[in-house]
Amino acid sequence: MKKITISDVAKEAGVSIATVSRVLNDSPYVREEVRKRVLDAIKKLNYQPSLFARSLAGKKVKAIGLVIPAYEGLFYSYYGNEIIKNVGTICTELGFDLFLHIASPKKSINFSLLQGVIFADIIENEYQLKECLEREIPCVVINHSFKDLDVNFIAIENQKASFEAVSYLISLGHKRIAHIAGDLRTQCAQERLEGYKKALEKAKIKIDEDLIKIGNFSKILARRATEELLRLKNRPTAIFCASDEMAQECMYVILEHRLKIPEDISLIGFDDNPLCLMTPVALSTVRQPLSEMARKSVEILSSIIYEEKKSQSKKKIYLPAKLIIRDSCDFVS
Repeated sequence: MKKITISDVAKEAGVSIATVSRVLNDSPYVREEVRKRVLDAIKKLNYQPSLFARSLAGKKVKAIGLVIPAYEGLFYSYYGNEIIKNVGTICTELGFDLFLHIASPKKSINFSLLQGVIFADIIENEYQLKECLEREIPCVVINHSFKDLDVNFIAIENQKASFEAVSYLISLGHKRIAHIAGDLRTQCAQERLEGYKKALEKAKIKIDEDLIKIGNFSKILARRATEELLRLKNRPTAIFCASDEMAQECMYVILEHRLKIPEDISLIGFDDNPLCLMTPVALSTVRQPLSEMARKSVEILSSIIYEEKKSQSKKKIYLPAKLIIRDSCDFVS
């Protein structure tokens, strides 16, 4: 099928290519009768203007960039998929195109086509965020808060949610509670670990470093961490994982050792991945509002772009997470 070009539109409308270009760029120097003829030709031929051509003309397209730091298993992670899906859906609702950029630390991003940028967490790529701010491009950071940088952000109350999850296990009589932490380069993993420690400290339970393992949000490392925990002479009676994916792998390892959940070991994850309901034992978890975080990020950018309030006070939003109790927790035996 032949690709429709700007020349085809000009021929159909009976005008010059330059006139079509002026219409595409909303130039006021086009008669309404001519503008209508060009727009009718565009509609009839279903012409899609080239984003590259428009950028060469010095006009930004109606597009938002989503920058996700590169990490192992990105496209298999519940967090990554939910953020991409929800940001994309809301961009469509508001009429924005979405550019996805998988970020590597210390490498610049081409912001030239974008009206705004969403940073889906910051993992060793703060340089790119600062570059965006220096260029005065509207931006929002999600899943990461800042005290020393004046930037819009939407973060989850990770430490509070983690504290509540571990406190719940303590209320069931558990004292040997292990934690399989996420990637400690991320703020969310650090805060979930901190919440775990604070819950133990409040209950006057000594923190045992042998019960803290780093899983990096990886199924392979979560499996290895669980094996190490089960080999301990005094194994844990409960495990709190920093993600549901790690908790699911932890569950499979426990069951492979012919131990029962929750009779032998109670288990809590973090995310509320729908797969939690499809595991051998329905997984207790912490529900974080990913869709709300995605929606708010696009809405904030949209308000800045359309209302041209780049100098407005920055939004600093913390969203609560909720403990969801299912079948994987019980009183210590």
